[in-house]
Amino acid sequence: MAQDAKTVIANAQKALGDVKSITYSGSAKDVAFQQCGANSTDMMCRGTHDPMRPINNYVRVIDLTLPASRQTGTTNNIGAGGSTTVMPGVFFQQVTAQQADVSQSWANSLEFYITPWGFLKGAAANNATVSHRKVDGKNYTVLTWSPTVKAPSGKSYVINGYVNDKNIVDRAETWLGENIMGDMHILATYTGWKDFGGVLAPTKIVQTRGGWPFFEVDVTAAKANPPDVATLVPAPAPARGGRGGGAPPAPAPLVVTSEKLGDQLYRLTTGPGSYDSVIVGFKDYVMMLEAGQSEARALAYIAETKKLIPGKPIRYVMNTHPHSDHTGGLPTLVAEGAIVITQKNNVEFLDKALNTPRTLLDDTLAKNPKKAKIEAVEEKKVYTDGTRTVEMYHVAPVPHSNGLMIAFIPKEKILFQGDFSVTPGEPANDHVKALVPILEKLNIDFDRYINVHTSAAPQYKADVWKAVGK
Repeated sequence: MAQDAKTVIANAQKALGDVKSITYSGSAKDVAFQQCGANSTDMMCRGTHDPMRPINNYVRVIDLTLPASRQTGTTNNIGAGGSTTVMPGVFFQQVTAQQADVSQSWANSLEFYITPWGFLKGAAANNATVSHRKVDGKNYTVLTWSPTVKAPSGKSYVINGYVNDKNIVDRAETWLGENIMGDMHILATYTGWKDFGGVLAPTKIVQTRGGWPFFEVDVTAAKANPPDVATLVPAPAPARGGRGGGAPPAPAPLVVTSEKLGDQLYRLTTGPGSYDSVIVGFKDYVMMLEAGQSEARALAYIAETKKLIPGKPIRYVMNTHPHSDHTGGLPTLVAEGAIVITQKNNVEFLDKALNTPRTLLDDTLAKNPKKAKIEAVEEKKVYTDGTRTVEMYHVAPVPHSNGLMIAFIPKEKILFQGDFSVTPGEPANDHVKALVPILEKLNIDFDRYINVHTSAAPQYKADVWKAVGK
């Protein structure tokens, strides 16, 4: 079988021209993965990975001798801080020779090895095996190999390359442990192979992650062994004032403090830069609004919740929207047994992601696997036990997410929301401007305004209204 694999690899490398390097160019599209993807050509978010962002003047170079890869292009993005003003930008992604070492992080190197050329180089060096499968009605010879680096769980990563009857690698796939998406399937397909004046290259490249859009390229030109391979796709100039070298400092330990808002009602925070949660005690259970952004903060908030409201299980966790910085604590709450409350537009993504096996991870949910239970909110849903009430509303249309919710606690007149930040003394950003008319239409009688992104000081309705000039 080893000899068969070597033959398959050699035939495939020959079919691709036995190149030492290749560059191709055209236009591309990507997404801000697990974000909304709003961009200059489409300002309204229709889904977690929809719309995709155009990348113009796209160029990629793959150097098999180093080995390394670089790709670049120009973009137009929405501005930072809630602005929908379009800002020009640069797309740049690389796999350095150090990152391409298969004993290093698979997350950093796989973008090189899921290309047909990089895959075959890795297969030749890493004892590939061969098998045969049928996919979408086509028969393939499948080469399989593993990098030497292991997953956090200790399990080996696996990468498969699908070689067609013309000895071309049509598709490559691997899996990577991801906080929300578990054993995230990464699939790259290469179609429309064409001879570009002596070099064979695909005209269409599509990469998905977890079954969702991630990256696409329409190739219009390609060249084998370019003489300027070392200078193609230069890295962007470093930002002024930046300091290079050295590992980033270790994060400070999370110290949770609580603010009592009412009877069995608390805001949990870890101070500046925190993602805050609000916990609500019902007769027989606790509801947590937001899951703390990360596993570490979620664990800290769960422990604090059990101190503040002992003897009651956390039955629900509300997710304001499915962006990655607002979902990171959800796996920990799922392991705790909590039901995830999310807007209907997010259900397919979160249900699929949170219920994917986690064999590559060693986090709380991997160690205590549980099926994630998802409860959907369409436009409004009220949770009450006769003494405590929480109302949840879908806020739309807004540019930030099509699955965004707010929570209102009527007794204490508290509005809890995710990314509609207000900065004292500054005008409202575009997200807040979109939220205010929705609040007026809903006629929500709130006073306190609590944001997931912690505020330096308590904020109130008057602060929000002042920010929009009311």
